[in-house]
Amino acid sequence: MKSIPTMDRRAFLRLAGSAGIAAGLPLVSPAIGLASLDKKLKVAQASQIMMGTVVAVTVVDSSAERAQEAMSLAFLRMRELSPVFDRHAGDGPLRALNREGQLRELPSDLKRVLGLCRQVNQLTAGAFDITVAPIIDAYKKSFAAGHKPTHKDLEAALAAVGGLRIEAESLLLTREGASVTLDGVAKGFIADRGLEAARQAGAQNALINAGGDVALMGKAGDRPWRVAVADPEAPTKAKTTVEMTSGAMATSGNYEVYFDHERLFHHIVNPATGQSPRTDVSATVRAPQASVADALSTACFVMRPQEAMRLLKAQNLQGIIYTRQKQRYVTDSFWG
Repeated sequence: MKSIPTMDRRAFLRLAGSAGIAAGLPLVSPAIGLASLDKKLKVAQASQIMMGTVVAVTVVDSSAERAQEAMSLAFLRMRELSPVFDRHAGDGPLRALNREGQLRELPSDLKRVLGLCRQVNQLTAGAFDITVAPIIDAYKKSFAAGHKPTHKDLEAALAAVGGLRIEAESLLLTREGASVTLDGVAKGFIADRGLEAARQAGAQNALINAGGDVALMGKAGDRPWRVAVADPEAPTKAKTTVEMTSGAMATSGNYEVYFDHERLFHHIVNPATGQSPRTDVSATVRAPQASVADALSTACFVMRPQEAMRLLKAQNLQGIIYTRQKQRYVTDSFWG
């Protein structure tokens, strides 16, 4: 069994703080708990499509004007960031890197996310790796042609994994066929930034749901926000709920984007094998920032459940994992 590298928790969360303070419907309804609002409180709530998913913002405030402004500024900040991390559309830096093989000028937000990705990669012994894009693309191409990826397909994709060199102000793809995806962290990062924008606008009670990656603060009226963990067998329903007044929660599941009926090939892949992990059906992480929860939920899905639990406990973070065998692994304080 692989040993989990240790890291000073304060150092990890300090870096995490610098990075951020599918199929089916969004996994969390931002309306949960709003029915009993005091009449003096006003709600601003809306949804938009970003990065291929539904992003919802809810702000609760005594001032309707302030709630609306905070919501609008949160959306504005997230729309500004979305093109930076989109590898499929537009002329953003990530798409330019994958197309041209190099990127000489890094936007500050991209640098912050890359720093977090490097740290999580080290923390998880490589379970989280942003260079797995060739494997995912091989899955897509093969199933679009009506068949599973061949051994040759996966061998070529695996050879490209790890083909990225990160320097102070530039990125370079170093292997044939190499490419980068930030899908395992970007939604969480933009949720963090959107929440920060709402806070700067004066909001104290807000929830941002970026396709199941949730960042929140304050309350939904007179009670904490209730955040749902989707049922892997029925993703529009809740398997369990957690009451929260701060922080973030993210879930990675094999039901989000998958290519075959049995969900043996999906968007989460093991960088070491090129295979989608087949033990878990979902992994949820609670953390101070959504970017951290997002990246670690992906890593925990790749890792063995027991290893994932040890990792989360070592970092004083919370999580819950459901497996194909109907097992549940959960940290002691997941529900608070």
